Amino acid sequence: PQDAWLWIPDHTEVWRVTEITRGYKEGDTTLHLLLEDDSTLPYPIELQLPPLCSLWGAHDLVALSHLHEPAVLHS
Repeated sequence: PQDAWLWIPDHTEVWRVTEITRGYKEGDTTLHLLLEDDSTLPYPIELQLPPLCSLWGAHDLVALSHLHEPAVLHS
């Protein structure tokens, strides 16, 4: 969905928060992302979509709907 936030891997920061700027449809090979510095990034989808991001974090990791590395590190 457009206006969703994702974590993408990054060589410097380990994980970066990005926003989807164009709706995703099954079969798309690229996500159109907006980075925190307002630059855009066409992000190729390889095997699976990047993990969704909750900007608020979870104080209790049990509250996360899906446990993944960037959510754990962020919380």
